Amino acid sequence: MKSWAAWGRILFVLLAWAGVGWSQTAAKSAEAVALFSRHCAVCHGEAGQGESAVIRMAGPSLQAVHNPGLVMLAMETGPSHMPRFETILTVPQMRMIARFVTRRLAVIPLTGESLGRGGNLYRVNCASCHGAVTQGGTLGFAGLNAPALRRKPMALVAGAIRWGPGPMPRFSAAELPARDVASIAEYVRYLRRPSHPGGAALHWNGPVPEGAVAWAMALSLMVFAIWLEKGGRG
Repeated sequence: MKSWAAWGRILFVLLAWAGVGWSQTAAKSAEAVALFSRHCAVCHGEAGQGESAVIRMAGPSLQAVHNPGLVMLAMETGPSHMPRFETILTVPQMRMIARFVTRRLAVIPLTGESLGRGGNLYRVNCASCHGAVTQGGTLGFAGLNAPALRRKPMALVAGAIRWGPGPMPRFSAAELPARDVASIAEYVRYLRRPSHPGGAALHWNGPVPEGAVAWAMALSLMVFAIWLEKGGRG
């Protein structure tokens, strides 16, 4: 009987300890939700989707951000028009938000990508606005410029595909499955420094400007050859 009583006390202590741990975890989770809702949702949306009823284009989608360090860095430095939170939130509070974003809101996986498939999908769905090598371009029909993607992280590119900021269309999971989104993001990352067999890369500005330079050089050589020929006859 004494042994049963001892085991009962041990079980009671373990259950009490587990209950305290669970309640603390639940409290921290609730606090993280409240912090995100108070400080972040107005721009990034309640689900981190990149839109809200208050400000349509205030903040990018966070649904592909899987690195809590990037979330912390953004809160500390305030990129673009985002405010800095280092004087508003404590470091533990920012860590709570970072964990909440990466564990609860980041629902777009960046795995299973295929570089070749990403290139094909990019040329079909993205190049007409963002350029053949992600250099960006003018959208005459909307009076806007499609941004260059060379400095955009994969998470931001993947989130924008689902979010559809501004005049950009949204691509649902039925149109582009998660693996295809990851493949496009990987191809955009690859185009920052693509491999090339040799020669001058001309800053990877795409086939049109590179072709224009090639034609200009060819015409210059033709003019020079004609000038030499006439000079030789004279």
